[in-house]
Amino acid sequence: MERRKPIHNSHVIVTGGAGFIGSRVSAKLLSMGARVTILTRHVSTPRAAELATRGARIIACDLAAQDQKPLLPSPEQADVFLHLAADVSVSGPSVWATNVGGTKRALQWADAFKAPYFVCASSIEAQGLGADQEIPLREEMPCRPVSDYGRSKVKAEELTAAWGAASGHLALILRIGNIYGPGSAWFLHPSLMALLGATPIRRIWSQLCHRRFQPLYIDDLVEGLVRVVESRLTGLYNITGEESVTIGQYLETLARLTQLTDCFELLQSPSQPDAARPLPIAPDFAYALMGTPEQCHRSYDNAKLRAEIGAYGRWSLARGLAATLAWYHASGQLPALLHAIQQRAGALACT
Repeated sequence: MERRKPIHNSHVIVTGGAGFIGSRVSAKLLSMGARVTILTRHVSTPRAAELATRGARIIACDLAAQDQKPLLPSPEQADVFLHLAADVSVSGPSVWATNVGGTKRALQWADAFKAPYFVCASSIEAQGLGADQEIPLREEMPCRPVSDYGRSKVKAEELTAAWGAASGHLALILRIGNIYGPGSAWFLHPSLMALLGATPIRRIWSQLCHRRFQPLYIDDLVEGLVRVVESRLTGLYNITGEESVTIGQYLETLARLTQLTDCFELLQSPSQPDAARPLPIAPDFAYALMGTPEQCHRSYDNAKLRAEIGAYGRWSLARGLAATLAWYHASGQLPALLHAIQQRAGALACT
């Protein structure tokens, strides 16, 4: 079976194609001349509407619904089935319904479309966390997920591998790292809040600041995905950012870009307590605190993938954060955030 095929004129099915990652991947595929069918719950969103104007076929589909099948006006054989839809909640029944049950249905639909190549977007959370002496974690190391989300992704990987073992099937599992960039304020919003004193972080700083992760800029993920689809890569691979940074280094970079270095220095001062009123830890920071004091790093080896498709990462953390901040400001969210913090500071001063 021929392994390398151009994307031009290929028919690609994308689940979750109207989401943050899926919409960017779908747009790239369309720009390369692919015919794209998107299966999504969010058919009325601006992202879906924009992709439709560019030629994508948008089909309503809920992967978590056991009895639902996508309404296909004219079923057409697909060349690639790209399964990006997921529930990224840390826990809960919908995680299993979408990530496990949804993967089962996606594999069934891949057969219905007679797609010979299936790409499953898994997660580094399936691998789990590593200790100082273990990182960077490699694909062949044991999985130690610390959340329902991670465990559901392990099961989705098993289902995909079993499908790929059948005659005439090619399957790829990509363990995707922590994605950021324009269109998502993940980790950026609570980090800005922490620098500006509006999110409690000093009491957990000693537990948090040394933990490592590898942010992957959205454009680099899209580049990597396009390359693996073109090469019909199979097997299991990590796709992560090139820089392993600590949470402290991330906040320091953000502080430098936003001219908040004095706030970062204050943040590290043990003599400065949090606000008198205890507030819950931001979900993004709670996510970073998962694991144990020893096994706490999200640091993964992507050498296996780079050996196959070359270097796909072009965005440094500083450059990627600068671009994300520009989007955040242009979207109106940054001015609104600053206004909300000013209001909160005034309210606290009156108590």
